[in-house]
Amino acid sequence: MKEKEDRFFRECSLPLSEYLDLETAIPHCLKALNPYIPADGMTIQLLEPSLKSSRSVIWHHPQLQGFDSMKDSVISLPVEVRAQLKKSPLPDLRIINRPEKDPVAEYFTELAGRDFSNMAMFLYKGSRRIGVVVLVAKGRDRYREADLKLFALLQKPFTLALNNYLQEREILKLKSMLNEETYRKKTGTDVKEIIGHNFGLRNAINLATLVAPLDSPVLITGETGVGKEMIAGAIHNLSNRRSGPLVSVNCGAIPESVVDSELFGHEKGAFTGAVNQRKGRFERADHGTIFLDEIGELKPDIQVKLLRVLQNGEIERVGGAEQIRIDVRVIAATHRNLENMVAEGDFREDLLFRVNVFPIVIPPLRARVKDIPALVDHFVQKKSRELKIHPAPELSNGALDRLTHYHWPGNVRELENVIERELILHTGGKLSFDNFNTIALVQKTDRPPESQDPSRTFDQAARRHIEKILGETRWQIGGAGGAAEILEMPASTLRNKMLRLGIPFKRARDGIHSRY
Repeated sequence: MKEKEDRFFRECSLPLSEYLDLETAIPHCLKALNPYIPADGMTIQLLEPSLKSSRSVIWHHPQLQGFDSMKDSVISLPVEVRAQLKKSPLPDLRIINRPEKDPVAEYFTELAGRDFSNMAMFLYKGSRRIGVVVLVAKGRDRYREADLKLFALLQKPFTLALNNYLQEREILKLKSMLNEETYRKKTGTDVKEIIGHNFGLRNAINLATLVAPLDSPVLITGETGVGKEMIAGAIHNLSNRRSGPLVSVNCGAIPESVVDSELFGHEKGAFTGAVNQRKGRFERADHGTIFLDEIGELKPDIQVKLLRVLQNGEIERVGGAEQIRIDVRVIAATHRNLENMVAEGDFREDLLFRVNVFPIVIPPLRARVKDIPALVDHFVQKKSRELKIHPAPELSNGALDRLTHYHWPGNVRELENVIERELILHTGGKLSFDNFNTIALVQKTDRPPESQDPSRTFDQAARRHIEKILGETRWQIGGAGGAAEILEMPASTLRNKMLRLGIPFKRARDGIHSRY
């Protein structure tokens, strides 16, 4: 037995010392592990106590579905799980053959299903837990105590490998701070760079991925500050037009007197000051994508011209007589209710039909609280670089709770501004957010009183009705007897409404999960 353990340790620890890059080392390590214990994949997580989360350093699961996009994610644990772990801390090593029975592994069953087994081992620096390495095998009940005993022999090699990784990452971070080009704005957005693509924004990202290869117009709706332009950038980046331009237009920011010229261009001498011919935003977006943000702000006369562009694929410059053919994919966005605007005569119904071919609803930040730790980490790092603060400060013990219990009427944009303000006022130590909007702090489940926000009265009534029906169906959305059938609407429409109204897809209480 001793000879087997020695051989196991020698063969399986060798890749961790031979390859300095963990990304390279882990596949070799898995290959060495397989003759001894089941090893289909591996995760290494860095513990982030101030964020009440863990950060995925390695997420290598080539044979397992559902894990392919989790690398570099900050994964927040629900407050009830954290409370349970405080009362009963997890052991240094444990077998997880039934993930739904483990307080942490259960959190991933919605994403990856239950058909996997794990062995988890905490890594230490001194007396402090700094990370965890998780070995994954496809199928249930794959691991035995003998496997765990062998795996435990690798605790020190994995600890050294993780510490080397952290030191290398710090060096790379310092180098990147010296290279300003690293932070130049890119055209389009990589889906993996969107925080929440695995959690709060997963449904929106799935829809964006489906429609991206097509040329169908897309209408992105959501409150101000939720990140509509980012989703538009992801659609462009996933499309066949990614090599073409992505031109963004804030329709509400262009003065009414020049909006025609800005969108469609003008000929020389078309009006006073038109000393040269000028291409408009549509022409500049030719063979690419144009993103019309806040399309609901366009005046009726511009709406007519936009409708012609969508119908015929042609524009006419101001002062010109020639019809110019263009090949442009249109993505529009608004925080307003365009259906209500149509009813009030402020938005053309035929234009709404044209732009609303494929709707995507972006949920508000209060409906995706589990994304807040990752967003906070991202903005603290980003703003620290911009403000030349190094190292980026950590969060104090209660800081994250203050941020997650706020209603966030300004959504992600407001969160970014709050973090920048805190860093500007920072004089040392940890970020506490003690004075952050103290008067406005409310519980995250609260909503503004109807008397103070009459524009939300209909949405509040709709939310209550949908939640009532979901309760009656035990949160089953689709299928026979589901909420969508009772409400007489397609299941996809109901899901979009739930996203817009901030209704979760999963009701953890009483173990009730929505069925898709």
